[in-house]
Amino acid sequence: MAMSTTPDHSSTGAADLDLAIARLRRMSVPRAVEIADVVLDAVLSTPRRAEHVRARQPHDHLEVSTIAITAELRARLDSALHGAAVGRVVPDVDRDGRLRTLTLELFVRYGTHILTLADEARLLTRDTLANLLGEETGSGDPVAVGVTHIHVSDVTVGDPALIDPADD
Repeated sequence: MAMSTTPDHSSTGAADLDLAIARLRRMSVPRAVEIADVVLDAVLSTPRRAEHVRARQPHDHLEVSTIAITAELRARLDSALHGAAVGRVVPDVDRDGRLRTLTLELFVRYGTHILTLADEARLLTRDTLANLLGEETGSGDPVAVGVTHIHVSDVTVGDPALIDPADD
């Protein structure tokens, strides 16, 4: 059987398929970055599951979404920390709706003193959590925040806010 480069229109819908292929081939191909932005916008606009975190005494009847906590932390830290950008924010909520731990990943510009930046991030995180969840009565700490792990996985001399984590 000889192969032909001419499309076979004998089957139902084949002519429509050939027409669609021809139109797609005439279209200009968008750049991969533009496609990635469209996909990213679609993903970020989809609803995500959130846990609810109970506020501190005496307002423990109120709950704050982990999405709201994450968004507020990102906005506050990204605007206040120079030479750093927030990566992942991973809250850990217990069965009673209390925030147990919060893992905060920071992208830091090469040459920035990490421990000083971590201290700034700790204070900003503490203030943000106190604003969202309230101060614990009897203690000045809404949530104990500490630097427990520093891992250098890549080096950037540019603006860490422009890093694409998918470039690994």
